[in-house]
Amino acid sequence: MAERPPEPYAVSQLVEQYVSTELADAAQYSNRTPLDESGIWSLHALAAEVYALGWREGALVADDRESRAARRHREADLDG
Repeated sequence: MAERPPEPYAVSQLVEQYVSTELADAAQYSNRTPLDESGIWSLHALAAEVYALGWREGALVADDRESRAARRHREADLDG
């Protein structure tokens, strides 16, 4: 299988809960198709990608906050 970003345990558990529900529904209803292992792997890969995007976005926001705070501090020093 191809490499993917790390998937946090909590995210993995959410995917597995979804998979369990889907498999139970597929067993109960004739109009549902059960997920296969490839589909389950793809769901985990998608969850890992979404998590990684959110983490990177959060890191960018934190960096931006620090930059703005440093700029305000420099401007306050110049004005004072």
